[in-house]
Amino acid sequence: MIPGLKAALREYNAGRFFECHEALEELLDDTAEADWSFVLGLIQIAVGYHKLTSGHPGGEKLLAMGLEKVAPYADDHGGLDVARLRAGVEADLARVAEARRAGGDAVPHPPQLLPARKSERSP
Repeated sequence: MIPGLKAALREYNAGRFFECHEALEELLDDTAEADWSFVLGLIQIAVGYHKLTSGHPGGEKLLAMGLEKVAPYADDHGGLDVARLRAGVEADLARVAEARRAGGDAVPHPPQLLPARKSERSP
């Protein structure tokens, strides 16, 4: 797992998205170049959920930007279940867009940010 990521996971999964974003930003200085865009995408997703759950505008845009940044990475990149995260963000973006078309608001259901499952072949 990317060093320092566990604290950010705890904040995110507790619904403290702003605090998660802060924890992730602290990682950027020490993040390897190959992971930098990935961590930035996680930051944008966390801030997107912060905005959506707090009623601030721009949440959908940040979720989409974050999703775009994590899209090229493997489903288990950084030791995280990235596939689950992507699917959950995509579902929330669709849910919010549909609610807006219908003239209402949708409550997002942020996916848990979980460690990747170990392969069945792993000891």
